[in-house]
Amino acid sequence: MLYEPQIKRKMSISRCCHNASGSWGGGGFTVAAATQVFLVLTLFVVGNLSAWQENVRPKLYVELGPEDVLKFLGNESVVDHFKLVTKDSNSLLVGARNIVYNLSIHDLTEQQRLVWQSTEDDVKMCIIKGKAEEACQNYIRIMVVTSPGRLFVCGTNSFRPMCNTYIINDNNYTQEASKSGQAVCPYDPHHNSTSVFADNELYSGTVADFSGSDPIIYREPLQTEQYDSLSLNAPNFVSSFTQGDFVYFFFRETAVEYINCGKAIYSRVARVCKWDKGGPHRFRNRWTSFLKSRLNCSIPGEYPFYFNEIQSVYQLPSDKSRFYATFTTSTNGLIGSAVCSFHINEVQAAFNGKFKEQSSSNSAWLPVLNSRVPEPRPGTCVNDTSNLPDTVLYFIRSHPLMDKAVNHEHNNPVYYKRDLVFTKLVVDKIRIDILNQEYTVYYVGTNLGRIYKIVQYYRNSESLSKLLDIFDVAPNEAIQVMGISQARKSLYVATDHRIKQIDLAMCNRRYDNCFRCVRDPYCGWDKEANTCRPYELDLLQDVANETSDICDSSVLKKKIIVTYGQSVHLGCFVKIPEVLKNEQVTWYHHSKDKGRYEIKYSPTKYIETTERGLVVVSVNEADGGRYDCHLGGSLLCSYNITVDAHRCTPPNKSNDYQKIYSDWCHEFEKYKTAMKSWEKKQAQCSSRQNFSNQHPNDVFRKNNV
Repeated sequence: MLYEPQIKRKMSISRCCHNASGSWGGGGFTVAAATQVFLVLTLFVVGNLSAWQENVRPKLYVELGPEDVLKFLGNESVVDHFKLVTKDSNSLLVGARNIVYNLSIHDLTEQQRLVWQSTEDDVKMCIIKGKAEEACQNYIRIMVVTSPGRLFVCGTNSFRPMCNTYIINDNNYTQEASKSGQAVCPYDPHHNSTSVFADNELYSGTVADFSGSDPIIYREPLQTEQYDSLSLNAPNFVSSFTQGDFVYFFFRETAVEYINCGKAIYSRVARVCKWDKGGPHRFRNRWTSFLKSRLNCSIPGEYPFYFNEIQSVYQLPSDKSRFYATFTTSTNGLIGSAVCSFHINEVQAAFNGKFKEQSSSNSAWLPVLNSRVPEPRPGTCVNDTSNLPDTVLYFIRSHPLMDKAVNHEHNNPVYYKRDLVFTKLVVDKIRIDILNQEYTVYYVGTNLGRIYKIVQYYRNSESLSKLLDIFDVAPNEAIQVMGISQARKSLYVATDHRIKQIDLAMCNRRYDNCFRCVRDPYCGWDKEANTCRPYELDLLQDVANETSDICDSSVLKKKIIVTYGQSVHLGCFVKIPEVLKNEQVTWYHHSKDKGRYEIKYSPTKYIETTERGLVVVSVNEADGGRYDCHLGGSLLCSYNITVDAHRCTPPNKSNDYQKIYSDWCHEFEKYKTAMKSWEKKQAQCSSRQNFSNQHPNDVFRKNNV
């Protein structure tokens, strides 16, 4: 595969003709030999001939520009470690190191800041206990608007977590109350924790001690069993939400049911009842409704491939029937990530199913017989948990784990890819009523600061998904927080160093061609104006790729006149989008003699470039005609080549031959340098492709219902 040289200087060697005759003066070279030298040189200079038409290719790859992104850098003298974003109709509240920023939701300008630093005594004690000064700061980890004008904030406070309540008046913050944040907020800023505010109560999943060895799910005064691996076994909390009578927690932990076979991490969903008041006697401050089950995100097969480590969860405010999550494999082995969707009914089915138990330390984990389950069923919501019988309380204490895993929808992940670590995600739904179409759009962040934009849709009751776009939002910075505003059509992204706002519909700025425009559910192609715009009913759109020729009439047919013996480059991409790198691109030639036929690549006539372009070497009359480039059934670009075999006249003096030869030698030296650069880049390109670009799910993912 030919790498396209980056040298932009143009030249023409149309002086060389197929019918030249004579010999090189004083050099002993025949014209035939000169022609062979020319053909060799052509392969070196082909990237710089005037026929490459550098500026006529449609830009199917477009970088994010300043007009696409608004950003906030916070306190640039130190790393803010942005971890938390809470939004309302006008502002974003952003938790950081020692500060809560109040930003305008319109342009991310700072409106106000609440500064809350640890006292000198707390910092000194933290350092005395062996913690680094960087960790001995107050990292904000919980922010809740408990009622209009009242903000509840918790921070790590130099490994002595505290919570304050503030009264908000005209963007001014007045502290109203303060209390310990133990069991609510983590001690260590690097600990993963979660919290949710429901029915005027705060539910948290975190650790309750300085060492981080006491994990807890807490709502004052109730908590999980302390130091009990059956309940929580070194969990990393990732999310929580409330629905109906229950609060759900999502985390990954060491799987106690796998311990006899080794060590493995499993993803979990746990739930507690909102009306749980604790039990009698020794269960007075303990949950009586805590249950957990495994979450299964895997590629199906006789031996399924599991993505065992959950990283984030998102639930649409407008659709409580399902939730979406990102998963990864262990980073100690082959790295891969997936997005899976789950229906809440599957979660309920798992918690209403059989319990799991291990009768002895050497026995296997097996389902509990229904006849051994006491009444009322453990884990259900009852009117007064303080009156539950001891049989129920002891059973749920020793049997918090359910036997059945919660399976994802459609028997397949929405999307998966190797050599990639997904961190966060948000989801948007787009419905076009007149077409009776609904699309689910996933924005998935990575540990390298990129966002993968994926669309999911249904065709003939089958769930299909494909990768639409990839944004470089914050190169080499892990995406820590993502949020979405349907009202403002904006995406909010936070890393440790910065916050960015990105438009959801960047139609005319992201796509200047029909092919990719019509596959984005936010956009449509305007045939009259030849531009991409936010979708309206009179625009072209084909998200499901059901009409392969929808863009044919919008493709620019470029005319090129080339000289006999010249080599010409035809290309659709200035830089091929990553989402299309593994797609099959096919070139067709419409010839007067042969009609339409598919071009087969060969080193002497047709060469494919890394950007899926076509180089036609040493053209003759038979190479004239139309060249079409297709991806699937869709036309990407088209060229009409006319071969001019009459304007070229042979040199008639030996000095002319010598001058041409001298020019060739001069160019040959330059292009030897270009070839060395090409070889280096080609080796790097091949290495990257072999390592990460051979995955069947890079663009399309077909799921069976």
